[in-house]
Amino acid sequence: MKLIFDWALSFYEEKNDWHSDEEIISLEIFQKENGFAIAKITIAAQNGAELLNRKYAKIGIQKDCGTELLFSGRLVAFPAGFDSSTMELEFISEPNDYQTKLSEFSQRNFNAYREIDKHTKNKDLILFDDLFFSSRDFKNPTIFLEGNNEIFYWNMKNGDLALSNINRGRRNFDIDGSEIFQNSIKVRMAREPYKVVNLKISAGWIQHEYGIIDLFPMIAQKFEQHLVNSFTNIKSGIENIFSEKKGYRLIQCNIKEINPNTLGFTKLYSTLSPDFFIRESGASIEKKVRFKRFYFDGKLIINWAYKQKRVENVNVVIRNTSSPYGREKNLYIRLNAIQLPKKYPIWKHFTYFGSGDKIQYQDSIFECTSSHISNENFESHRWNFIQKIPDALTNDMSSSFFSTIRGKNAIKYALQKAIALINYSSRYIEIDFCVGAEKFMLTSIDDQITLYDKRFPGGSISGKIIKVRFIGNADQKIIKFTIGCSMADLSKSFEKLNSHMIQVMDDKSRINPADIVRKIEIENTPEEQIAILAKAKAHSSSELKDELKKYATKIKLSLHPLSTTKVITREINLPDFEIEKL
Repeated sequence: MKLIFDWALSFYEEKNDWHSDEEIISLEIFQKENGFAIAKITIAAQNGAELLNRKYAKIGIQKDCGTELLFSGRLVAFPAGFDSSTMELEFISEPNDYQTKLSEFSQRNFNAYREIDKHTKNKDLILFDDLFFSSRDFKNPTIFLEGNNEIFYWNMKNGDLALSNINRGRRNFDIDGSEIFQNSIKVRMAREPYKVVNLKISAGWIQHEYGIIDLFPMIAQKFEQHLVNSFTNIKSGIENIFSEKKGYRLIQCNIKEINPNTLGFTKLYSTLSPDFFIRESGASIEKKVRFKRFYFDGKLIINWAYKQKRVENVNVVIRNTSSPYGREKNLYIRLNAIQLPKKYPIWKHFTYFGSGDKIQYQDSIFECTSSHISNENFESHRWNFIQKIPDALTNDMSSSFFSTIRGKNAIKYALQKAIALINYSSRYIEIDFCVGAEKFMLTSIDDQITLYDKRFPGGSISGKIIKVRFIGNADQKIIKFTIGCSMADLSKSFEKLNSHMIQVMDDKSRINPADIVRKIEIENTPEEQIAILAKAKAHSSSELKDELKKYATKIKLSLHPLSTTKVITREINLPDFEIEKL
């Protein structure tokens, strides 16, 4: 096996012929995980000025079947050192367009995410979401690997960018203990693995609370007969019981007098009061007086709208049951501010909509087909469905972000990131050793090695190559490997997470119609009026009427106070997520 050095005109030059431009006196090639390879070459001394025209070089291995490319790089030291007979040159396998390759990788992942509907339940990979990352991260390719079991691998032959599994190599090389140089093997613990990761995900948004309610049926329930009635005409009084408060608006008040006995009710309602007897001055006999009982029906509709700050935290513990010991890690992920759709206004009650207007209703966007004034309920026949809302919250009234599909994806992303962290920490055993280069010359940090030696538990141990150093000259060629060994294969934990059904129930910590009315009080009900009139000491029908007016039926209404300053914070504690050796 002979090493060949050739100067080149570009970083990677396709050619089948080799010229042996320089004689290699000694060579050292070093590469570690996620980095570019460095080659230090000692050649015969020459006029240093000639190196000014040299920029690229290639190193090959000459075998019986031909010469195979081992390294390509550009000159970075001029020269690193020299004496009277030799000089040392240093090259790096970093291609000129490596930033472009990283950017293209980032863009591919960005585009791959954008092509997937955020509301698709069977989403395979969670690589990117603008809730998880800020805009400045779009061009940062490493951000896409945080929740995955892969790292960058730079090919030292052609400078290409690829991804490499953190635990398993593309190829496996078996090495027997007899092939390892004596006294070269060293085993050490690189880190303490994570046994438990306490994960907290936080999301915040401004929730727009809004709604509508007809108060009249609720008022009617306060009367014994479940119909608004009185011996005084309360129609004008009902119209004035609601004074506008902050956040509330009276949008319809339509109160009318009715005769319940003509409306088809199964029971008969009395339309007159009991008899009241009065003895007018000078009269010898009592006079009988009766009063009309008024019944009312109608609508008393109010709506409300205000902004409420919300913060929602998800807490979950990820336990690595495959490791008998380890440390604890706290991982906090804060999602970017959730923005609700701004382009389309929310559909509202008793509002004019023109043909062609687009609105948001619940989790969809609709287009108006005919001009109209909306009623209490959404009339679907007046609207054309356009699309589902592609945003963080599918419903502005939702009280929980993490109960939405996108919210559950955020939890999966965070869990995936935590598992990747545990997976990386599980590679805590590092082994250094040296072997002859003849058999392993073409290995790289994209490969793995299985060592067979009786000193290891079970007689063997496998590890991913994380550092490789080749040292060679005309007499001897050796390779020093560093492999990282994981005590657990957690690759299937990612698959388990992908199929994991996350259950988050929507809570009720928001304003609901039933919460709007705090109290409804009826003062001087018809029954109370009857009792009052029965005790009255009136001497004429007019005096009795005046007494009734003093005790007219009144309705007192108390509404829930709306607050825009309070922040509603909700803690969601999910069951532990167990990671087992599969």
